[in-house]
Amino acid sequence: MKNFGPLVDVPVLLITFYFIIKYKLEISNLFLRIPLPNFLVYLISSLPFIIFEENINCGAFNCNHTILPFTLPFLLIYMTIIWFFYIKIKPKNIKLFITIFCLIGVLFEIFLGVSNVEFRQLPIFWFVFIGIWVGISYAYLMVVPLTILEMKKNKK
Repeated sequence: MKNFGPLVDVPVLLITFYFIIKYKLEISNLFLRIPLPNFLVYLISSLPFIIFEENINCGAFNCNHTILPFTLPFLLIYMTIIWFFYIKIKPKNIKLFITIFCLIGVLFEIFLGVSNVEFRQLPIFWFVFIGIWVGISYAYLMVVPLTILEMKKNKK
């Protein structure tokens, strides 16, 4: 996706995120039709959201100029870590679980991410705005895969 700037990118990601949340059960049911083990369905379900989100937000590696972003393996590892913690913790509240991992993602971007120096030099308003934006971006990746895990857990 071509980088159109924040006047287009922000609404596109927020509108699609709204529809992902609104139709998460329907989207999850589509992925649940895939006859593979739960873990693979979980990872496969995150792929379209990772690719779409990174094509909007990933400017550091010019991910917005490729079909498959270079950050894909790292985000799949992150999704694997989230899966592991979900299986071990068995959270009662998926929203709290997503919020915690979004905060971890924001902290990662602030202290270790590619743009960490630029991130920390922002004026306070933009620092907060970008921090919230990064959190929304991490949530964008997690909603459907974690809904799939919830649906599998509730079937048992």
